[in-house]
Amino acid sequence: MILPGTGTGQTPLTTSSVDAETYRLWQAGDWDTLVRTGREALKQGIDFYYLRYRMGVAWYEKGNYHQAAHHFRSARQYDPESELLKEYFYYALLFAGRGYEAARVEDSFSRQTKRSLDLPDNRGWHRAYLAYSYNPGAPPSAAGRIDTQTPAEGLQSVSKGYHLVNAGIEHRVGPRIWLHHSYTHIQREFSYFQNDGGERFVNPDDKIYVNQYYLGAATLIKDGLDVRLGFHFIHLLDYQSRTAFIGGRQRVTSVAVTNQNFAGFASMYRRSRLLSTGLALYAGNLNDAVQYQQDAAVTFYPFGNLNLYSTSVLSHQSERTAAGSWRSQFVLQQGLGLKLTDRFWVEVDAAFGEIRNFFAVDGAVVYNGTDAINRKYGAALHTVLSSHMQLRLDYVFMDNSSLFIPSETGLQTPETIDYQTHSVTVTLLWKR
Repeated sequence: MILPGTGTGQTPLTTSSVDAETYRLWQAGDWDTLVRTGREALKQGIDFYYLRYRMGVAWYEKGNYHQAAHHFRSARQYDPESELLKEYFYYALLFAGRGYEAARVEDSFSRQTKRSLDLPDNRGWHRAYLAYSYNPGAPPSAAGRIDTQTPAEGLQSVSKGYHLVNAGIEHRVGPRIWLHHSYTHIQREFSYFQNDGGERFVNPDDKIYVNQYYLGAATLIKDGLDVRLGFHFIHLLDYQSRTAFIGGRQRVTSVAVTNQNFAGFASMYRRSRLLSTGLALYAGNLNDAVQYQQDAAVTFYPFGNLNLYSTSVLSHQSERTAAGSWRSQFVLQQGLGLKLTDRFWVEVDAAFGEIRNFFAVDGAVVYNGTDAINRKYGAALHTVLSSHMQLRLDYVFMDNSSLFIPSETGLQTPETIDYQTHSVTVTLLWKR
């Protein structure tokens, strides 16, 4: 089919002809032809409310919600008070995963529209979640490979697993501001060895208790652009054995040792019709070292929806260790999401590079374990239980290394202990 005005010697398109043709195509539900006709009209400088509205509906019906939102936003410049247009725009943003922008459109709904869509007046909270994670740690043979006779001063540990409970809530505190609170409790067990001035201490069942609080603030600067700031506070409690002579007899006592770590971040995300790009900066003092990290992230939506998407994050980390040396490295994280049915979708991801004292997901995730992660592969299954509740199951396989951490640079240290482990996480999510 040759579109009006595109054939040789034909009369150029006019607003009237485009209006009539797109109206006919809109009534017929011929969304592909409507999109082609609209693109040609826009290319020739023709732009008006019903053209943008009909193109938005066409893309919406085709399932490309990012493109639909783009045209609905343009249509609102001509008629910002149309309730039907606002409703289309709201759901296009919501189905595209752009909840902050959808909430701003929701603010403009009339009470009648809110009642018809069954939207309550109080929309302060956005989501809440509860998660439990278990990691069995390294195989027993790995802990037996710690060299307890090394002359090098320093320490080494091998993970024997952990239990983790995480709870969080995200709520709205202003027209453009959302706060994310999260509390995490971890009970971690590991085999521990330390050589301090020739005095060797071995504890095959050392335990540490970690309590973490995370606060992140997201501000929607304008449509498609938000900035986030926040910090992560980490409190570690370790009961360490001490040898003392009481009444002339040697006794082993338990002493509570605490440590506090912090991490801060700032990030910015820009969303367009097919891409979401982001930059993040981190700073922290995990495990008696100082870390600086920069992330560059890109998420690609080839079909303009959440049916298929890929995410790439390239991180550069610089760390000053307690011994005074610097190390610098890159870490690449790659993810892919795929919708299976209306109620199930799956995500797979992989990370390459040494993950140690590392930050992710705008500082909400902190890798401050005793061992380094060299490679990480994961899969997650999302299940929609109801209109407001989801269940997520995560499985992660990790290739780990236990490193001897010297108390000063230049020492001959024992060999690295490599092992493999995995973790399972169950998350229950409530969304408004």
